Formats: sequence, C-alpha cells, structure tokens
Amino acid sequence: MPQGGTAASSSSHVRRIAHRTRDSCAAALANTLCSLLLGLLLVAAVVLFVLWLGLRPHRPRFNIASFSVAGGLDPDYSPAGTSLAFNVTDRNPNRHIGIYYDAMHASVHFYDELVASGPAFAARWYQPNKTTTSITGLLDVLGPATTDASWPSFSAAVRSGRVPLRLQLTTAIRFRVTNAFHSGRQRMHVSCDLLVGVDGNLLPESHGAACDRYF
Repeated sequence: MPQGGTAASSSSHVRRIAHRTRDSCAAALANTLCSLLLGLLLVAAVVLFVLWLGLRPHRPRFNIASFSVAGGLDPDYSPAGTSLAFNVTDRNPNRHIGIYYDAMHASVHFYDELVASGPAFAARWYQPNKTTTSITGLLDVLGPATTDASWPSFSAAVRSGRVPLRLQLTTAIRFRVTNAFHSGRQRMHVSCDLLVGVDGNLLPESHGAACDRYF
C-alpha cells in the first residue's frame, strides 16, 4: 500500500477519535449540569414545601361558650320582644399568621325560621397569631310568633326541654403572613348548632361544641 494512503487513513482515524472524545466530554458535561440542575430543583422544592407547611394558613376555630335567652322560654308565649346573649370563642391556631376580620353579623334560627339578628362586631378587627378572642353579642328576639307556621314545632320543642337553634356568624377574613403580604379577602360563614332548655340557657351537651366554618 502506498505510504501516502496509510498516512491519510491514520489521520482520519485520529480525527474520528478526537470527535468521539469531544462528543463524550460534551455529553458528560451536559449530564453533570442536568444532574446538578435537577438536584437544585429538588432541594428548592423541598424547602418550598417545608415553608408552605409552616406558613400555610389554618382556618380559625370556633366553639360555643355560652348562650341564653332572657326570661327563658314559654311553650304558650312567643319569645319575641326579649333578648338573647351569646359568647363564641374564636381561636387563631396559626404560629406566624394573623387574621384580619371585617365587621361580623350574627343571626339565630329555629330551623329555617329567623329568631334574632344583629351585629356581633360592628367594625373591622385584627387577631394575632396563637390567640383566642371572645365574640359576644346581644340580639333582640324577633320570633317565632304564635301565628307563624313554625310555632307548633317551636312550642313542642320548648315543652320537651330541648330547643334546637342555629347561631350563624358572617364576615370576611384576610390572612396576614408578613407586613408586606396579605391574602385575598375570603367570605366566611360560621354555623353553630346548639340546644337550649326551657330556662333559655345552653344545655350541657352544647357547652364548648365546635362550630362549622364555610368559605
């Protein structure tokens, strides 16, 4: 074989080896960079997840503390014209998050019949983290009247000594994570089912009962 052909073949072989070496280095570098990037993304995801668990807002918790109708209940007379008082505890369970409340409205129902209605908090207020607030109200009783369709059921419940009522609180809340970050305003409804005796006071099984919250 001519000497020139051997030199050309050797040179071509060297170039192929060089190309493969460069391709292998580029692939190894790309794989290393991809691995580093995926590792950083995984670490960032774990950190964000831990932060989210620590800063994720928890809904406030409400419990019935007391409830009473002035003068008690009579199965033969409408309670309209009297007043009722309630006290609901509001617990903010968050470690680092405060809660802003809009003005709060309260209403009391006997099934679908409106019994009383009025303000609980007339102005906006702020609840710091890990604190409990007492929400109190004094409402004028509007019914039911003896002429209402619900009166026979109400009178029978009074005679039995167990009158089922539902206290509802309506407001809007915002979560405060830092001075610079507040969540959007969310409408919140609190529903507390309770039982009242003939004396107008809360029955023992309803003391401390938890209320439902709806957003």
